[in-house]
Amino acid sequence: MTESLFFENFEVGQRFTGGPRLVTRDDVRAFAEISGDRHPLHIDPAYAAGTRFGKVVAHGPFGLAAFFGMLDDLGIVTDSLVALLDTNWRYLAPVHVGDMLHCEIVITRCRRVSAGTAGVVNRHVTLLNQDGRVVQEGSTAVLLRAGGTGPDPVNRAFATVGWGEELARRLGDDSRFSSATTAWDGTIGLRCGDSEVHLRVYRGRVIEVARRVPLGATFTIGASELTWTDLLTGPSGDFMRRVMNGEFDVRGNAYEYLRLTKVLAVIMDNARMLAHEPQPAAHTVEPPSAPVPQASGEREGGPR
Repeated sequence: MTESLFFENFEVGQRFTGGPRLVTRDDVRAFAEISGDRHPLHIDPAYAAGTRFGKVVAHGPFGLAAFFGMLDDLGIVTDSLVALLDTNWRYLAPVHVGDMLHCEIVITRCRRVSAGTAGVVNRHVTLLNQDGRVVQEGSTAVLLRAGGTGPDPVNRAFATVGWGEELARRLGDDSRFSSATTAWDGTIGLRCGDSEVHLRVYRGRVIEVARRVPLGATFTIGASELTWTDLLTGPSGDFMRRVMNGEFDVRGNAYEYLRLTKVLAVIMDNARMLAHEPQPAAHTVEPPSAPVPQASGEREGGPR
């Protein structure tokens, strides 16, 4: 990348690849000095040879630091960066000296803050070695400057009210949905990460879209932001396979959920079509002349 991207330039489903990054013995020793973690597993080959790993292992957080280095090399958030908001990380396999790492980044959520001058972009990150093995993965949210005030497209703002209203519009034109729910009276909840929307269904059509309905959802089906992103923006709509693999969970009336399994498949078909509807081109943005103040109520973060 040669240009920094601002909030409006990011879209759920975008993917970036960073690296490669060779892990050297000097890297591990330097990280031990910087962190103060001088456990012999990281710096003593003789000691490490007698462990289950058989050789020196890089510190777990070294992989996270390497990711941020590869992200900086991409140069996609240089001028737009306001603050890092959070990092949720898992360590799945050891990283050794001599490993060649690269990262895969998927944008899973874009949400403008109330002041309109910045937006939060959620990223799912996978860190892999030279064999394609996933060694670490996690998610991290960043606050970025905005170059405009919106409005922002809602077709990939999964499980929000705006998205639900557009989805209801599509379902109103789908005879499969109306015929399958013509005698049903209830509410379907759709949850993506921390966002949830309820579709109130009566006699074959969605009559209300809201964050919550007075009596709650008949049942709610939910999954991670990454699962929704892969399902709705990826090459195949494999909803039922993901359900069988346990990627979605169900809360509420399980009997009604089973009755409406085919209806849910129709909903996901329409959600995929909505996600691929053409949207207005991203704004052309210029670097702001002054720092953007953080919106009231937003979490504070430190430098990325």
